[in-house]
Amino acid sequence: MADEPGDPENGRYRMNRRLASLPLLAVLAGVPVTAHADDLATVRTRVGAAMQAAKSFVVTTTTASGKISMTFVAPDRYHSVAVLGGERRDIVLIGGLAYVSADGKSYRRIDVPPDVVAAEQQLRSIPVDNVLPDATANGKSWGRFVTTAAGPQKDQRLTCSYDKTTYRLAECSNAALTLAFSRYDDPANAVSAPLISR
Repeated sequence: MADEPGDPENGRYRMNRRLASLPLLAVLAGVPVTAHADDLATVRTRVGAAMQAAKSFVVTTTTASGKISMTFVAPDRYHSVAVLGGERRDIVLIGGLAYVSADGKSYRRIDVPPDVVAAEQQLRSIPVDNVLPDATANGKSWGRFVTTAAGPQKDQRLTCSYDKTTYRLAECSNAALTLAFSRYDDPANAVSAPLISR
């Protein structure tokens, strides 16, 4: 007589029950279970939407020659403080106008080429080339993907991580540089046009 499908003695039933319990046993035993990455279309759509929806954020870029801290406030305000090679540059970009200072006090106003404005805007639309497996850091699972920087050479490949709940970027990096994203929608983020030096 054949085994009934729900019969505990049924061989297939016992096998399925054992397989179904493996992830639970792995968790109980403290064995890490591989996190599953989102599919490419989902990551592209959700990361893009999350970054476009952000009202403000801060990006800190670190390289071998120094650091740049940039505050973005939607729709088109950027304030960058760069300390590179021991020299400081303070740049406020509002629309197509830039205010530039070497000391953070005396500013001169200049028109900005459209490609400079476009380069700043790309921080809100970083392309997703390939999705990578999720990674765990500090007990939290982070999504990851590979992107190619949109500079003139288009050869800067970076690995980016994003929050699996909000899909906002956390970091993009390679061997030469790191971009750390923080302070999303912080009310303290502000970019104002500075006074022009006479």
